[in-house]
Amino acid sequence: MDAREIAALAEKITEGRRSRKPMDIIAATAGLSEADAYKVQFAVHDLYAAAGDRFAGWKIALTLPTQYEPLKLSGPVFAGVYHSGLRQSGAVFEKGWPLKPGIEPELVARISRDAPAGSSPYTADSIRAHVGALHCGMELVDNRYLDVTKMTGPARIADNVLQAALVVGTEIEDWQKLDFANLKGRSTLDGKELASGPGSAVMGGAMISLAWLANALNRHGRHLKAGDLVLTGSVHPPAFLPGPGVARTEFEGLGSTEITIK
Repeated sequence: MDAREIAALAEKITEGRRSRKPMDIIAATAGLSEADAYKVQFAVHDLYAAAGDRFAGWKIALTLPTQYEPLKLSGPVFAGVYHSGLRQSGAVFEKGWPLKPGIEPELVARISRDAPAGSSPYTADSIRAHVGALHCGMELVDNRYLDVTKMTGPARIADNVLQAALVVGTEIEDWQKLDFANLKGRSTLDGKELASGPGSAVMGGAMISLAWLANALNRHGRHLKAGDLVLTGSVHPPAFLPGPGVARTEFEGLGSTEITIK
């Protein structure tokens, strides 16, 4: 895609996200490459920023080969989070948005130090020095598409991989001592379990995925910045909600995050 086509697709996606109505970008994203998809995503970020919606951080998605390979992607992906999508546990979402909500239990890292490109890649050990706090959290995703099954992997990247909101829950004390691979997370609606999974589903553990993100951003000429919030990846695929109610994600023995969907 040339610069004009990238800008036009970014405008279409931005308009669709702001309208909070079902969107069809299947034809517009046909043949979109993974590299161009990130160019479109970054252009969408710029349009949001120009409208006054500050950038808040990042999300990591599709962390398992069983998730990214069917979409013909080279590996896990990342996307942006905006200030308009930040919420605290206990938030209420009124009827009408998200259109088709899904929830994911994720650890949320609060970045305390910039992580620019250096002489060597970040590792699960070295990235810890850039984390100021770790929270239980929830990603709220939104299936806003007329037919999500026809959305290619690059199309999902371009549109921030279904990102709707980042909800911050319980802060985790002594998180440095956690065995990330063996954490257990689950999602419920009105107390009924919808899905569950292990911490190992997140590329082997949240610090591994966070280091991956730092390196991936560096390859794209960007970097984690102090103040960023990062959804480090879900322990299970999105659990789409069958109806309204109290939705909750939790990590066994650590804490939880809760929202109400009207």
